[in-house]
Amino acid sequence: MGVADTPVKLDVESLRVFREVVASDGFTAAGDRLGMTQSAVSHKIRRLEERIGMELMRREGQTVTLTADGRDLLAHADEIVDAHDKAVDYFQRSELAGTVRLGCNEEVAATQLADVAGRFRRTHPDVSLEIRVQDSAYVAEWLDRGEVDVALIQVLDVDDAIRTTDEVWRRDELRVVQGEAADFDDADTLPLISFGPRCLYEPWLTAQLDAAGRAYRHAMECPSIQGVQAAVDAGLGLAVLNTPNLTASMRPWTGLGSLELPAVAFVLRTSTAAGSIELVDALRHHLSAALSNHGARP
Repeated sequence: MGVADTPVKLDVESLRVFREVVASDGFTAAGDRLGMTQSAVSHKIRRLEERIGMELMRREGQTVTLTADGRDLLAHADEIVDAHDKAVDYFQRSELAGTVRLGCNEEVAATQLADVAGRFRRTHPDVSLEIRVQDSAYVAEWLDRGEVDVALIQVLDVDDAIRTTDEVWRRDELRVVQGEAADFDDADTLPLISFGPRCLYEPWLTAQLDAAGRAYRHAMECPSIQGVQAAVDAGLGLAVLNTPNLTASMRPWTGLGSLELPAVAFVLRTSTAAGSIELVDALRHHLSAALSNHGARP
């Protein structure tokens, strides 16, 4: 492709798609996150390459690799898209005022929450957003007691744990894992690593261990995802983790043969007793948009 003589014109949405393809490492995943078909994503990238007269990326199977020009454009794309979104937020400032309270678990707080809070503050400068982070079981109780207005939590996808009013933005599978160099399949007493007494996952494992007559002990309790990952990687014991939190240093534990665990769902839940419906709806809108664009897996 030759460089065009006419001035290059870049549109924000094409750059947004380009950035998402890179972040998602593929056209299909980017389309899922952006609510577009794969062909529409491909068309956007092709038109972007035609406009600037350069090849930006090469497909390698299901993944993409940036060219040198693509890497250069990515830095500009981040700046342009972020500046555009901040300007939109600024000029769409609302007149809402008051306080709205959000509860969430650590996994959400460590990923999307900072961006959501920033955009919410810019759009609603007179609204005070209060955030509390704790295990999902605690956050769900806060919501039911009216201590927070909106909750982002994990629930096991069983029975009626997911409410009809919940917005499900992701489902993960659960795995029982051990360190790559560990071998607890036939251990007399299994060392368990847990997120703590309110962990959603562990009761499903211990119930099956009890039924099989396998002895176990609690080797470690840690509320941090990174802490549990490090303990498993170091070979300190077994843990139940959702699939995005598995590392290359873990392998499945097969001590019970075929072990079925329920899926875990990440849900956006709103209090029925929320004080200001307008404030809650505004926060829920920002959260829904952010979660649908970052890693939502129905």
